[in-house]
Amino acid sequence: MRWFLGLTMRAKLLAGFGLLIVLLAAVIGVAYTITGGMRSSLENLYRVDLANVDDLKDIRSNQNGIRAAVLEMLSLPRGAVFDGARKEIKERAEENAARLPKLLERNRHIPSFLAKLNEFIAIQREYAETRETRLIPLILEGKIEDAKQLRFGIQDQRDQKMRSLVNGLISVVEARASDATRRAEEEAAQAVRIFLGLAVIALLVGGGSAGGVVRAFRDSSRDLQEGVNVLGSSAGEILAGTAQVASGAAETATAVAETTSTVEELKQTVQVASQKAKYVSDSAQRSAQVSQTGKKAVDETVEGMSRIREQMESIAGSVVRLSEQSQAIGEIIAAVGDLADQSNLLAVNAAIEAAKAGEQGKGFGVVAQEVKSLAEQSKQATGQVRTILGDIQKATSAAVMATEQGTKAVAAGVRQSTEAGESIRLLAESIAEAAQAAAQIAASSQQQLAGIEQVALAMENIKQASAQNVASTKQSETAAQDLHHLGQRLKQIAERL
Repeated sequence: MRWFLGLTMRAKLLAGFGLLIVLLAAVIGVAYTITGGMRSSLENLYRVDLANVDDLKDIRSNQNGIRAAVLEMLSLPRGAVFDGARKEIKERAEENAARLPKLLERNRHIPSFLAKLNEFIAIQREYAETRETRLIPLILEGKIEDAKQLRFGIQDQRDQKMRSLVNGLISVVEARASDATRRAEEEAAQAVRIFLGLAVIALLVGGGSAGGVVRAFRDSSRDLQEGVNVLGSSAGEILAGTAQVASGAAETATAVAETTSTVEELKQTVQVASQKAKYVSDSAQRSAQVSQTGKKAVDETVEGMSRIREQMESIAGSVVRLSEQSQAIGEIIAAVGDLADQSNLLAVNAAIEAAKAGEQGKGFGVVAQEVKSLAEQSKQATGQVRTILGDIQKATSAAVMATEQGTKAVAAGVRQSTEAGESIRLLAESIAEAAQAAAQIAASSQQQLAGIEQVALAMENIKQASAQNVASTKQSETAAQDLHHLGQRLKQIAERL
């Protein structure tokens, strides 16, 4: 320090301010260099790495949505939901087709990334061609088993391979983003150390210069000291803030990107669940209507069985009366048979008397012979009628037994129909309760879907807010420019002194 004390005041001022200007220039240069590098790193992180993560996760989400829509087409009948699944497949395939060229262009300088991405594109092309030319036509033709065999065969293998490739690409990009964040943090920490070192040196030099000048320059020295203090403090705060922004922005952007993708996948899952709940609710309503129709049909059956039972009872009474009349007819026939026997006996006696009368009794003998003949015919007819009547009585007895069994069967049918009606009534009540529960589940699913959509919107806003952190790092450049202006001011003060 003796050589410094031996200098003139002008030389001391020139030496002190010259050294301060050199230190200030070094601080400004380091600030510009480090801030520019950090800004470039962050811009590359947002423009390339995080954009890659967003595109890859959206492609993975769309591929999952396509797979879910194909499974819906396999499990649902043709209708509005079926057509909606086909439309969703088309939209998601078009969105992936639009994102893939951007990924290729953005990563054209990374051969390993391009190799995996081109492999994914080739498999996706085969997957889409098989889906459009073979799988969906089989579903439309009603060949569900063939379609399932194709879907859970080669298509499932391709789907797993594509998912593995996308997950690998995401891991590579996230690892690269993590390395970029780590480097930015190291650069920020190094900048802070350099700034603090230069600030300490500047303070020491400023203090030494101020101690070597005369009291008449105290005010100028005070201004210079304050400027140096402001310079060191501002530099430290700016670099510390820049380091924190860089680290926080990278971590926040990565987390937000992952969360946004997860929320989007959850949204797709909730949409599918909502559609399933609505389908179950509609099916339950139809089942409730069918059960009501079945209950009505069983009630009508019970009424019909009751009428049949009444008719069977009436038939049973008629058959019993017919049996009683058959008994009466049998008695009449027996009386007619006795009468025929007596007539035959009377005819024999009349023939004997006619023979005794001789020539005068011939006419009477003819009459007796005719009476005998009529008696024999009556007896034969009576025998035939008795035989027929016996058959009628047997048939009547069988009819009585059949009528009794029919009456018992009808009674059992009525009892069973009543029991079936009660079971169907209980079933209808259960189905109605299930339909009400399904409707409540469908409404709850709609509410969940609305909530998930609000969460997705909020995450998108957070993502935009994290992107604004990049602008904060640019403000560091403005602060460095302020440091430069402060250096110019100190230089002017030194020139005046």
